[in-house]
Amino acid sequence: MTIYMDHQATTPTDKTVIEAMSPFWHTRFGNPHSAEHIVGWNANREIEDAKQLIAETLNCENDEICFYSGATEANNHAIFALSNFSKELPERKQVIISAIEHKCVIEATAFWAETYDLDVVILGVDEEGYVDLHELAKHLKVPTLFCSIMLVNNEVGTIQNIEKISEMLNEQGVYLHSDCAQSMKAVDSSSICDFVDIATFSGHKIGGPQGIGCAYISGELQTNFAPLMFGGGQQNGLRSGTLPLPLVVGLSKAFELFSDETKVSLQRDMLAKLRNDFWLDLKKKIPDVELNGPKLDNRHPGNLNVCLPGVSSSDLLMALQPNVCTSSGSACSSGSVEPSYVISALHSDFVRAQCSLRLSLDVNLTERELLSAADSISLAYRKLKDL
Repeated sequence: MTIYMDHQATTPTDKTVIEAMSPFWHTRFGNPHSAEHIVGWNANREIEDAKQLIAETLNCENDEICFYSGATEANNHAIFALSNFSKELPERKQVIISAIEHKCVIEATAFWAETYDLDVVILGVDEEGYVDLHELAKHLKVPTLFCSIMLVNNEVGTIQNIEKISEMLNEQGVYLHSDCAQSMKAVDSSSICDFVDIATFSGHKIGGPQGIGCAYISGELQTNFAPLMFGGGQQNGLRSGTLPLPLVVGLSKAFELFSDETKVSLQRDMLAKLRNDFWLDLKKKIPDVELNGPKLDNRHPGNLNVCLPGVSSSDLLMALQPNVCTSSGSACSSGSVEPSYVISALHSDFVRAQCSLRLSLDVNLTERELLSAADSISLAYRKLKDL
């Protein structure tokens, strides 16, 4: 039995999502940009319906939703387009990102800042992963173009006070981009568009298909929002390319799963209880284990990031195969197992980063599976510790 505990890397596609997509692979296929026949018209209608579902979930306008191949592409476009605004605002030479952003944000910011001759400020975080608001206030004394702060961290589950950050930035006229790929399973995201200029989402983090994501892009920004991809001018020229009809339908169905906040909140509570019970069992079996990041009640309900002192996470991950599937951090390093830069940012401790695991749970995990996973981790840890 293989126990999957890496749901922040990817989730299984929900059955209702698969059912919703199924007809659009064969019987109801079509190019939504074919404007000269009924098959194209019908496909385009499905795209517009999908936009409507997502916009209703996020409480924004339909034309503020743009589809991408995933959150990585959406984040790259956001950072590029915001950097390009420096041509209109040449006095704003500073951009700010947190030290624990996803790699695609960190690397895109470094690239486009160099291209546009911008100065990058890396905003520090405390041991729980929260950005230092006093430090942010000091940096904002310098004319700033944009700030990128993810709502929910993908490794330690920290939930930022995006409302307060937004208030601080609005006072200075600074654009705010937020990577929200992990947010919907963690917090009510229905008001995120009230606080940010751009928010990015990923399908496969929320029970949708891989290969599709979207962004909320404020209508106020879109007039001068430079495209990253050129071609047929689809999506109001923001992102050219034929939209993948089945995937867009699947993404909208995944968003629909989060439209009833009362129901989703109960699921989050169930998930948090599973996570907390698992932590207590793991702590009982491995007294040396330490928690990374925020207190359990203040993080993503399915996230558990732990330090297992004296044992390399890469060795432990291999020793757990094929019984338990988990990770040492973000699944974005081309298959390589590297110490987490997020843990290093929290603790300034490279050794701790080398010994940390991210265990991300789902409500479908059974008590038996979680007990078995804790046993497997404990056994593998003791064996490696005794070597």
